[in-house]
Amino acid sequence: MVCPYCEQGNVVQVKIKRTGKKIYICDECDTIWLNGETISHFNGTGFEEYAKANGFQSIWTELELL
Repeated sequence: MVCPYCEQGNVVQVKIKRTGKKIYICDECDTIWLNGETISHFNGTGFEEYAKANGFQSIWTELELL
């Protein structure tokens, strides 16, 4: 699916290695959506903000592509 924020990247499902939690992330702008959340331009969080709030670095090596 094309990212509703940047309209350039693809939204993919990933697992956060540290927690095992599954999220969706845009491979271009790094906007994330939690599993089960509707993916739209009305919601979503920046990966950097989410990572900081959850105690890990906002780098793709922290994620596993599903």
